[in-house]
Amino acid sequence: MRGKSHLLGLMARRETVRLMQAQGALREARDRHAEAAALAERLTQMLEGRRTDGSGPVAAADLFRAHRLNLQIAEQARISAARAADLELALAQAQAEMARQDHRTRHLQDAAATTRAAEAEERLAKADALRPAPRRG
Repeated sequence: MRGKSHLLGLMARRETVRLMQAQGALREARDRHAEAAALAERLTQMLEGRRTDGSGPVAAADLFRAHRLNLQIAEQARISAARAADLELALAQAQAEMARQDHRTRHLQDAAATTRAAEAEERLAKADALRPAPRRG
């Protein structure tokens, strides 16, 4: 019969797998957040570059097209910044989940190790009790 330490060991292994999944989710959330923040930054820089580009007289139609493009870039920058903010919340949640999972995994690993040690001591005590007393002669 397998003891309590075996069961706790199996539970710790299951939690280790869940921890690895949480780490993967955190990595994915971090990557998505960084990508959205970088896109928002690039769009903002592009917009600033377009606004400061005063290259002499321009036809009204060209000015209108440039204005519309600037509005579109500004809207995309706003959307990307909002997405980055949403992903920052998801990142924080993923970090919290990973910390919770790490704590749970460590707790089960510690419990399994403690139980294994107690069971080993118990086996030694039983073996000592079954051993015949030394003869005195």
